[in-house]
Amino acid sequence: MTRGPLIPGVNEFDRPKKGIPRWLGVFLSLTVISLGIFTLWGFVAGGGPFSFLGEVEEQLQPTGYRPTVEPNVIQVLVALPKEGACPTNTFDITATETPETITTAVNLIRPRSNSCPADQLTDEIWLDLTLTQPLDDRIITRNIDGQDLPQIR
Repeated sequence: MTRGPLIPGVNEFDRPKKGIPRWLGVFLSLTVISLGIFTLWGFVAGGGPFSFLGEVEEQLQPTGYRPTVEPNVIQVLVALPKEGACPTNTFDITATETPETITTAVNLIRPRSNSCPADQLTDEIWLDLTLTQPLDDRIITRNIDGQDLPQIR
């Protein structure tokens, strides 16, 4: 009897390999590492695809309002924080409307690592607020303490 494979051309122990392919393990590990780096970048520096993790919201105080030419748009005067505001910061202004009142809330959204200079030319800024109904005779109040806002001309 000759010693050799049972089937010519195939060794006895040739079988499909079990387990995950090596390239899939490398791909998954690189994906997890890059996801960790992007998350850290977003949290620490406030940049990248996860920049919302590194953002800080600060509620600002409206100090007055003025009507505009458009009946559904008013401008709200907001006091800036002592650190000032950078050009990259965003303001989120919202209004809760009833038939008698309009309650305004303003948030300053900035990166956790705010590195812009604090030399501001002004301590206040005008922000546009679009209403669902015209202003008419409704009273405008601020959300922080419920105080009425004076009309500034």
